[in-house]
Amino acid sequence: MPRRLSKQTPIALILAAAIVTLTWTDAAWRLDRWLYDACLTWLAKPASANIVIVEVDQRSLGTLGRWPWPRDIHAKLLRKLAAARPTAIALDFVFSEADAEHPEADAELSMALRNSGPVILPVIIESNADSLVETLPIASFRSAAILGHANLEIDKDGVGRGLLLWSGLGAARWPAMALAAYAVRYPDALKASTGARTGNNPAGVATGLAGDYRVGLPFYDTSTDFVRVSYADVLSGAVADRVFKDKFVLVGLTAAGIERELPAPLAVGNRPLSGVEFVAAGLDALLKQKFWQELPWLWQCGVALLLTGLTVGAGAWAPARWLPLVVAAFAVGTVVLSLLLLAFGGYWFAPAATVTVVFLSYPLRSWRQFEKLLQSLFAERKRAYITLNAIVDAVVTTRDNGEIDFMNSRALDMFGPKLLEAGRNIDQLFSAQAGGKLWLPSELIAESRSGNAPLKFEHCRLTVSDQQSVTANLVVAPLFGSQGEALGAVITVNDLSERMLMAKLLLKKAEEFSEIRESMDRVEQMSTAKSQFMAQIGHELRTPLNAVIGFAQLLQMEDPEHPLAAEHLEAANEIFKAGMHLLNLINDLLDLARIESGKLSLNLTTVELTTLLDDCLAWIAPLANPNAIVVELANPLAPTTCLYADAGRAKQVLLNFLSNAVKYNRPGGRVVVSTQTTDAGYVRIAVTDTGPGLSTAQLDRLFKSFERLDAEHSGIEGTGIGLAIAKQLTELMAGRVGVSSIPEVGSTFWAEFPRA
Repeated sequence: MPRRLSKQTPIALILAAAIVTLTWTDAAWRLDRWLYDACLTWLAKPASANIVIVEVDQRSLGTLGRWPWPRDIHAKLLRKLAAARPTAIALDFVFSEADAEHPEADAELSMALRNSGPVILPVIIESNADSLVETLPIASFRSAAILGHANLEIDKDGVGRGLLLWSGLGAARWPAMALAAYAVRYPDALKASTGARTGNNPAGVATGLAGDYRVGLPFYDTSTDFVRVSYADVLSGAVADRVFKDKFVLVGLTAAGIERELPAPLAVGNRPLSGVEFVAAGLDALLKQKFWQELPWLWQCGVALLLTGLTVGAGAWAPARWLPLVVAAFAVGTVVLSLLLLAFGGYWFAPAATVTVVFLSYPLRSWRQFEKLLQSLFAERKRAYITLNAIVDAVVTTRDNGEIDFMNSRALDMFGPKLLEAGRNIDQLFSAQAGGKLWLPSELIAESRSGNAPLKFEHCRLTVSDQQSVTANLVVAPLFGSQGEALGAVITVNDLSERMLMAKLLLKKAEEFSEIRESMDRVEQMSTAKSQFMAQIGHELRTPLNAVIGFAQLLQMEDPEHPLAAEHLEAANEIFKAGMHLLNLINDLLDLARIESGKLSLNLTTVELTTLLDDCLAWIAPLANPNAIVVELANPLAPTTCLYADAGRAKQVLLNFLSNAVKYNRPGGRVVVSTQTTDAGYVRIAVTDTGPGLSTAQLDRLFKSFERLDAEHSGIEGTGIGLAIAKQLTELMAGRVGVSSIPEVGSTFWAEFPRA
């Protein structure tokens, strides 16, 4: 599996780069917006019945005259609406300048604003030359009303799909008109806004646009609509008060040609929406508590890379004929995932980049498959030629007309290269004396075709030329096409003289092998003698060495009357360390010699696993502490678990693994000892470290005597025979050892002992 997936690595890297690029640049934004709008259509809910739009429509303009109207008309409207006791009133009109000709109308409207309950007026942030300005209602209106911004978030395609719940110049201090109206009934909404934090104008520049809490509008099902009444009908009293009672009343322009209208993903009659209708859409979302947000960029990349990785992984497992179905399934699945995430999580995952890259994976994979097929065909052709030229038999193929098509190298040596020239007939190669009859090759081919089976002749006489005649085994096999048509033939000639020569060579090799075997026996005898010598010399060295170590220990002991100088004490310590190192080396050599000579005795008994591990961990702790290496026991078996082994030798094996794990570990690393039982009735004890790990070449040299794996110059003491002894000791106890390692990650050495 790893090898199969590794072949997909170049494709995966190309696709990952494409994902990041498309996501970062938003290059597929048109497709994303189209899919988003389609999702809005599928997920749209009916318009809220708690919203009433008072429209300045064409009939109102025909009744009340050309826009703008005197402000006392708006005051009259407010008084009529206030009498119906709505939840809030929002006037989507910008009263940014005082009416110099009719100041009494401004005063009347101001009074109406104060007496009509919560009334929201818009703040417009717009461009003026090269700068942005905030357009606010006049002061008397500002003091009598609640202010909210009426700006929309316009996408690249000019479609309004969302808004900033808070916005302003220098600081995001104005709530959206929809939020301001919603907060009349739910005041806590101003303190706990939801949406994507934008970070616009983080420095608080007074002239910069600041916005926060960006949300996408879900809009509403176009088969439904808000309650709409004409401005003129409200003034005339034609609309009952119950229509507005406890409702959110939004007043604004809907007549065509007066105010700029913007296209929206969803709208009744697919027409552009006016400002008051966008406010209604925002308020509708707040009442339904259904705002949508774009998935953050890092999450967008992460999900896209995950889906692409799954596509590559599935493509690696699926047969080539299923690849289009796999790609199509993941593309559709990506869109479905985006729809589900939007419906149930409120987040929009833009799928276009992922879908594009998923479809891009198909030609990349197909190209790899085509390239692989071509390489396979060329490789098979090359393998066939190499195989035919490597065999000792002469092989000749012909066309259906008897012309020579191919001769391998052995055939060229036997019959000559000139016969391979164009137009040469097979009858020019040889004649065969077989079955008491002289045959030409064409006659043999015709005979094999008539019987639809190969012809085989053993020990027939082939006449290759007037001067050359050989004894050989001959096989003539016909070649037929898929429709049964004759394509030619294959003739195989096995020269028996080569076989006899081979027999002579094998006999000679057998004699040489006998000599080698005798040499190996002598080497084995010498090895046994060496082992016996090592055992004897080891015993002779241990007695004086123990005396040296003993005297060094006496020198280390403090004597108040005759204290040693610091340099002498240091020398005594070095004598002791060197002596112990040499003693351990001699003990290892003695063990190795006893094992090789077959004189090592074992005391196989029942050994408690818990006691064995506790002793080993207690012994290794002082070695691990100086480098802050953590040694821990993970997933221990039951305390009653026992081994059938020599307790001392099993401890020697585990201490060898543990000391190596500490010595070759990094500072601050970890050593984990774990245990488990196997189906074969063994207990496996594994020691895992976080050291540099071992390469494949080093693993091949592991467990060999005097092999330190290039650690001779590392400054770490060792002889290179510890692992070799550990392996042989474990095998003498009917167990086995092994290792697995990943370079730059660490190694795991394990030993298995029979379970008692």
